[in-house]
Amino acid sequence: MSQCLNPDCLAVNPETHRFCQKCGQKLWLKERYQALKLIGQGGFGKTFLAVDLDKPSRPHCVIKQFFPQGQSSGSFGKAAELFQEEAKRLDELGRHNQIPELLAYFIAEDQRQYLVQEYVAGQNLAQELAAQGVFNEAKIRALLADLLPVLDFIHRNQVIHRDIKPENIIRRQADQKLVLVDFGAAKAVTPQNRSVTGTVIGSAEYVAPEQMNGKAVNASDLYSLGVTCLHLLTGVSPFDLFDAGEHEWRWRDYLVKNPVSAQFGAVLDKMIVFGTKKRYTGAGEVLQDLGITQAQPQSSAPSNQQIVKLKSPSQLAALLSRKEGRGII
Repeated sequence: MSQCLNPDCLAVNPETHRFCQKCGQKLWLKERYQALKLIGQGGFGKTFLAVDLDKPSRPHCVIKQFFPQGQSSGSFGKAAELFQEEAKRLDELGRHNQIPELLAYFIAEDQRQYLVQEYVAGQNLAQELAAQGVFNEAKIRALLADLLPVLDFIHRNQVIHRDIKPENIIRRQADQKLVLVDFGAAKAVTPQNRSVTGTVIGSAEYVAPEQMNGKAVNASDLYSLGVTCLHLLTGVSPFDLFDAGEHEWRWRDYLVKNPVSAQFGAVLDKMIVFGTKKRYTGAGEVLQDLGITQAQPQSSAPSNQQIVKLKSPSQLAALLSRKEGRGII
């Protein structure tokens, strides 16, 4: 079947139809991407499972449509900017195996913004929690070992995700690796905007206090990841894990037959400290305290060239001479 992308229609059509039977809008974006069904929606747009018709294997992909609802002109402009920024972030970061690849970004004939990204088959961690129950310490440690290097990668590329929560972490069905999705709230950090108060954005249950004041930093993502871990350990909303009267986390009170070691608990506590000077400042620090060695990214060598080990300056001179003879410098 083919899903109409017109927000006022959304009719389901036969797979072979090129135009919606109900509203007449063209069904295939760029004559290539065909929406199959609506899989998500929020205040700023809709998300569709789709298929890439240009490729012989017709792989699944995801279409994100910018369609803000009930926004003032100022809010609309900011939302449009964030949508465009999400495309830029995916284009820059999608080379990482645990971040969806951006396939396309464009304004279609209906004058709406669209981005198309890699489809990640699997359950998000909120779905996994509902299906399998609370995570134990070993499972949380494995989560951190898998996801902290991804955070380290985006932070080294001057990006803060700003919306880490169970729903935005997918366990990829193919290899069980965790994939970080939804960069709609992500912020690129530059020397010019590092100290500038930004948009207050994120999911309230998981957002760091400084981020609520528009001052997100790398440590804000670590805070949100720490709170995500507490939710997965207890199955309890982070709102209920925090004692507002005493201004302290009480997550250990909600562990039911699910003990956490003192050493591991101390790591989690340091991830969710309110003051950024007392919190971990980088993903590498957390991995170090967990005793996890982060794998170094492998450098890629040209596959079509022979790698030669030179043992003497004369060999180097001979090699350069041969290259110059072939017009290679």
